[in-house]
Parts: sequence; structure tokens; C-alpha cells
Amino acid sequence: MLYSDTGYNQAAIIATINQALEDLPSDLDEDGIDTDEDNCPENFNPLQVDIDEDGSGDACDICDNVNVFTTGNVNGDLDENNLPIVNFFDVVALLDHFQLNESELSPISECREQAGNINGDNNVNIIDVVNLVNMVLFDNMPSFLNSEEQGRLGFYQEKENNYISIESNSEIGGFQFSLSSLTKIDRYLDQLILPDGWSMTYSSTNNFYNFYAYDLSGTSLVKKIDLNIPSQHILNVQDVIIASKEGFQIKANVEKEFFERELLSLPNTPNINSLYPNPFNPILNISYSLPTETNLSVVVYNMLGEQVSVLVNNVYTTAGFHSTNWNASKFPSGMYFIKIETPSIIDTKKALLLK
Repeated sequence: MLYSDTGYNQAAIIATINQALEDLPSDLDEDGIDTDEDNCPENFNPLQVDIDEDGSGDACDICDNVNVFTTGNVNGDLDENNLPIVNFFDVVALLDHFQLNESELSPISECREQAGNINGDNNVNIIDVVNLVNMVLFDNMPSFLNSEEQGRLGFYQEKENNYISIESNSEIGGFQFSLSSLTKIDRYLDQLILPDGWSMTYSSTNNFYNFYAYDLSGTSLVKKIDLNIPSQHILNVQDVIIASKEGFQIKANVEKEFFERELLSLPNTPNINSLYPNPFNPILNISYSLPTETNLSVVVYNMLGEQVSVLVNNVYTTAGFHSTNWNASKFPSGMYFIKIETPSIIDTKKALLLK
């Protein structure tokens, strides 16, 4: 029974009815628990079981009820105390998630999407990767800042080369963009030179590429990155996102131009240009350059300084850009050192194997 002491005041009567409706018990699934207290209001679950304690009962949890997909714990793993672990495995899992197509998505993909939304803006992208790296390396909280920093991506074409230049007034922590091309350009992307400490990955479908790069070390201070893709294969560059080292978005303008420019020259000493992906599992691509022809060795060492693999054994090699792969499927997870050696120069870089 409802009543109002305000006579024929229609607004007051309606307000009384609405308040009464809100106060009525609501048990949609008829399990004996009102909606406000029910962790699964549309599914019968009288015991309110919630194994992973994520707020969704087992009867309606789209996740697997074993893993705990808290913020940053993209792969949902637990330690010996059943607490979620946030580490570089989650960075790899987040990048893998980016590269899934619609046919590969599953209910658990939504869990990883939510856990990978590090900065809470409901857009999972390279900005979240940078924030996640900062969480792992420095225990930094995600950045919720709206930056006024400006950046740009320049896309330049000449007769024999494509150039992509990313720059900003503040240090860059990562970036992503999409490419469309006339033909497959995987081998060109595999040979791209990134700053020390950076890692990159990409996915492709019908000559459409999604490219992601980020500072894995968290300490590589760069305001400009130049990428050179030989031959004029690229049709367009779009969907550009640039992240600062602090984990906020840098507003990016895209500039395109066709012009003649001097070709990029080789470094003046032998060196390792990039190790990718890094972390890797189990294939690592090693890109290196030689200013002159010489004998070359490429060797892998473990953390104890023990030689574990010889990829190139004192082979006479011409000047230019080269690459080789290391299949680490038979080796345990951990840090490894990749060394290139000529009679006069040695260069060494670290690669992390995560299985």
C-alpha cells in the first residue's frame, strides 16, 4: 500500500511511487539474494561463489574463475600465495592480445582487455604497454594525465625508400601505427633499426600491418625515431598513437611528402642494430650492420657467461645491413647476451627469453 500526504500533487505522488519501487526486493534469478547483494543477479547462484574474487560470481564470470585478471595482470597468473603477478609476461600477453583478429577472440580475451586497460581510458593500446612497463620496472602507478604535448609522424617517400619519422618535444616511450602496402614487407620491418633498449612487434593481414614499438628498458631517452623501409611499397600510414615515457598520450599530427633525400648511411663501426621481439619466445631476430667487409662471429651467452650457441662462426661478411635468427626453444627462460665480433670490434646486447 502506497500513500502520500500531499493531496493531488502529481510530482510528489510519482516520487513516492518511484521510491517505493526502489525499496522493493529484487531477485531476478530467484536465488534468494536481492540484486544489490547478488554477484550474479541474472544467474541462479544461491551460494554466491566467486573463486577468483573479482566481483563476478562463478555462474556469470566470463573469465576462467582460476586466474585473477586484476589491472596489469593480463595473463592472469598467480604466485604461491594465490596473489596476481604483474611482470614482463604480462607485457608480452598484452602485445599478443593486440594482434588477435576477431575470429581468434574468446570470452577470456575480454578479461585480458580489461586487465590491459592500465590507464583506465577504455582504449587498450601502446599507451597501456608503456604504463605496464613502468609498473613492472619502477612500480609506477598508471598515468591518468591528459597531456598537451605535441608530436608528429612524418611519412616520406622517394624513388627507392620510404621513411617514417616519429618525434616529440618530450621523451617517447612507445608508438603504434598501421601500414597498408602493395606487397608483403615483413622482411623490411624485421630489419628496422630502433634505439637501444627498444622492442617492436607487428601483425599483418592481406598486406595491412599493425606495428607496435616501445622502450623495454624504461630508460632510453629519445625524442625522435627514424625508420627506413627500402623500396616504395607503402601506400599509407594511419592510426598513429604516440606515448610519452610517463605513460600519457602525445597528440600526433601525420605529415606525408614525396621528395628526394640523401640515403641513410651505415654506422661507422660494426654494431647490433636491434634484437626483436624483446622479450622473445622462442625466435629472436638479430639485426646488425658492418661498415666494411670483414670476418664476423655472432655468439649467444647466458647469465653465467657460458657460450650456449654460435649463430655465425667467423664468416667473411660484406658491408651492409644483415640479420640472423636464434631459435631458443631448447633453452630456459632468462637473460641472454648476444655478441657480434670482428677482428677489431665487439658489440653486445641483452635479450630476455620468456616462456
